[in-house]
Amino acid sequence: MDEGLGRVFNRQEAKISLGTKIIGRKIYAYDLVTSTNDLAHFFAEQDEPEGCVVFAKGQTQGRGRRGNSWSSPYGTGLYFSFILRPQFLPQQASRVTLMTAMAVARALDAVLAHDVSINWPNDIFIKGKKTCGILTEMCLEGLAIKYIVVGIGLNVNTRKCDLPDGATSLKESAGKEFDIADLSHIIIKEIDRYYEKLNDRRFAEIVNEVKEHFGLFLGGRVRVAWEDRQVEGYAIDFDDDGCLVIRRDNGFLERISAGHLEMLA
Repeated sequence: MDEGLGRVFNRQEAKISLGTKIIGRKIYAYDLVTSTNDLAHFFAEQDEPEGCVVFAKGQTQGRGRRGNSWSSPYGTGLYFSFILRPQFLPQQASRVTLMTAMAVARALDAVLAHDVSINWPNDIFIKGKKTCGILTEMCLEGLAIKYIVVGIGLNVNTRKCDLPDGATSLKESAGKEFDIADLSHIIIKEIDRYYEKLNDRRFAEIVNEVKEHFGLFLGGRVRVAWEDRQVEGYAIDFDDDGCLVIRRDNGFLERISAGHLEMLA
């Protein structure tokens, strides 16, 4: 790491791996960073291997989708990013977001055993409130994927007064504190397990799991907005690339890779 970057990202520490196959075989941990995604991009450009993970105790400029910020109070949440170098087409990158959401939901369900759902495409809800956000950023080289950085922000022991409106934390939901390090290990191992499924061309299994256990909005009427467009209709399925399939009122099926989803009555 160059000296200038080292002044911004405090107390770099290389960690041993978690015994996983890909995700978490190499880990960097920091006290405070601007954004773990920023640092993961830096490492990816320095040819760090697929599966390299960057953790931080806090972020000063944590971000979410569509330019939104992600509140990252120091020491109370789980903030990390990891590098992927998948061998599939750029239009299939939405598979990564759905795969990651499924892995995180499965891990949280094991810890809480209730009220966990995926709010497509990149949020995890507990008792109907946002608890976790996933930010997937892709770098292309020509027409191929050079690498993908996936960032995760999870409200773990965050106090209610430090949470945005409509959000919750594991502590607020369960009424107890959680060991952030132990929780990070559980989540990383689930992501590693599901990424192996993705690489083994078993994405259909992941989609079926989402629909069976965590896709609570499927079958309901939704509105999805992105850029200068919005589509309203019934969310009926996910396609082979992880896109949401909406049946509009005129019967037309629309496939959407990303956007802001709103449940309608």
